[in-house]
Amino acid sequence: MSDIFSGFAQELSEKARNANPEPEKQYMGEDGFLHCSICHEPVQMKAPEECRNIFPSGIMARHCRCVRERIERDEAERKRRKAEERIAELQRICFTDPAYIRHTFEQDKGYSPAARKVAEWYVDTYHERRANNEGLMFMGDTGTGKTFFACCIANALIRKGVAVWVTTMQPLLRKAGDFSRADEVMRQVQSIDLLILDDFGTSQNSARNLDLMFEIIDTRARSGLPLIITTNLAPHDFKEPPLELKRIYSRIKEMCWSSADSPVKMSGADLRNIRAKSAHRNAP
Repeated sequence: MSDIFSGFAQELSEKARNANPEPEKQYMGEDGFLHCSICHEPVQMKAPEECRNIFPSGIMARHCRCVRERIERDEAERKRRKAEERIAELQRICFTDPAYIRHTFEQDKGYSPAARKVAEWYVDTYHERRANNEGLMFMGDTGTGKTFFACCIANALIRKGVAVWVTTMQPLLRKAGDFSRADEVMRQVQSIDLLILDDFGTSQNSARNLDLMFEIIDTRARSGLPLIITTNLAPHDFKEPPLELKRIYSRIKEMCWSSADSPVKMSGADLRNIRAKSAHRNAP
């Protein structure tokens, strides 16, 4: 144990000596130890008795405040870079359209305060929602902000380290129907922390697509992980669905209508037209 401790102390001393200010930035203090001329803390200390065989002088190096603060800054920067790299990787997994990365709460113009309130609530309580397998559904006509708020949720959760996947049903059906990619797609559907299906209800309802759609929705339901859906469909479409859609819509309601705040019904003018007109008015 003494040899291990001595070796550890020697390693620490060498690291401290290498990190400390250059000799010309040191001076001998009244305590008999070298000091940093910047922060005036000692860069040396008395070696433990157990290490006298390694430090015959009885003195070993230590970090002064300057070095400790630099090490803390370097570590904070390393963690920041690592976090940014993780966020970039999660964004790559999440979005097929890079424009969705810009859909954040900070970019909200305040057209749908009720929808924003629910979206922020979902982010703030995500871990509880996940534990209870509670998703959301945003309902409304084209351009009312359904995709925007779904992506706001995605981007906010990505910042918290949550893996999210935003996709539409049609490409998902194509991949699931491709024998060479089906297993990969189903694994992602089953394992991703949060799955967001955008524009649900716009795909062709062929017999093959209906079977795949049920498999996708059922796989997600059995995973116990939450699902968020945006759709142009109305509440009555889910309450009284055609027979061929009944089992699919039943699963979706179990996952996305489980909280009092869902479905989120969105209405109003097409925000895309509003933004386009605003851009036109502000053009030089």
